[in-house]
Amino acid sequence: MPDCRRIRLSEDDAMERGVRCPNCGSYTSFTDIVATGRCRGAWRGECSTQLGLDLIIEPGHGPRENG
Repeated sequence: MPDCRRIRLSEDDAMERGVRCPNCGSYTSFTDIVATGRCRGAWRGECSTQLGLDLIIEPGHGPRENG
């Protein structure tokens, strides 16, 4: 498995429905990250960063809580 670095994003890193790549700064939508797993800058050949999203669900937080 290639080297992996996890970054916790803050409100400053996020934009409406996307984030800036931590490597090249190119804006990439969450939809593109899920669909391609790559930074948008990679499409132009400027960035080799692969991106992924982790969804974390904590028990007891949300409208569909069982009980």
